[in-house]
Amino acid sequence: MYVQVSSIDIYPGKLEQIKTIFQELVLPIIKTQPGFVKFHLYSNEKDNKIIVNSYWDTKENIETVFSSGIYQEQVSKFEKLFSSSPIRSVFKVSI
Repeated sequence: MYVQVSSIDIYPGKLEQIKTIFQELVLPIIKTQPGFVKFHLYSNEKDNKIIVNSYWDTKENIETVFSSGIYQEQVSKFEKLFSSSPIRSVFKVSI
């Protein structure tokens, strides 16, 4: 299994709106992608940061979502809520 980790700075007071967009607009699309396993969103309101982890069965499936533009389409839904571009990394789940 692999995990895509995106670290993002957000504007103050926008966390609830971000959570709603993930639940209503992003997850329904991501869940239909081949190899999707699960998703977690971690937040730190004090520092205005979120971490988004999406788990996939193969690294290839993560890269397909990225190279097809699906990832970028989802990020664009947060244009006025993210104060930085996501810093994206992919890791193999080792334990």
